[in-house]
Amino acid sequence: MLEFHNKLSIMSETTEQDLLNAVKESLQRDGRLGRFKAELRAAVMSILHKRPLNDKDHIEIPEETKLINNLLREYLVWNGYIYSEQILVAESSLEQERPTRECIATKLGVVDDANTTKIPLLYYIVSAFQNHEET
Repeated sequence: MLEFHNKLSIMSETTEQDLLNAVKESLQRDGRLGRFKAELRAAVMSILHKRPLNDKDHIEIPEETKLINNLLREYLVWNGYIYSEQILVAESSLEQERPTRECIATKLGVVDDANTTKIPLLYYIVSAFQNHEET
């Protein structure tokens, strides 16, 4: 009887492992596993960054860095990289509320028109430099 029980135990472990592998493969195939991992990383980073060890550990972020981070953020959101945006926000201590495009454009001195508002400001900047090099 003990031998039969051991065989059943081994079979159920194998079946359970097979099921876990099948679920993992399915989640990888449809992209959900990557999103789950990114969401978990973002949550952990958010928790870690909301609790500074003490006031001396709080580093003041230069305005230029905040502006660059918000340019990256707008680019990530525009491309649908929401989980990457969440990680960027947590790691760089950005405000949860996104600044408006107009606010970022004003800080950069960019004047939007009908064509430029269709793309992220980062694309606009890269394009401007590429066109500047060609002339």
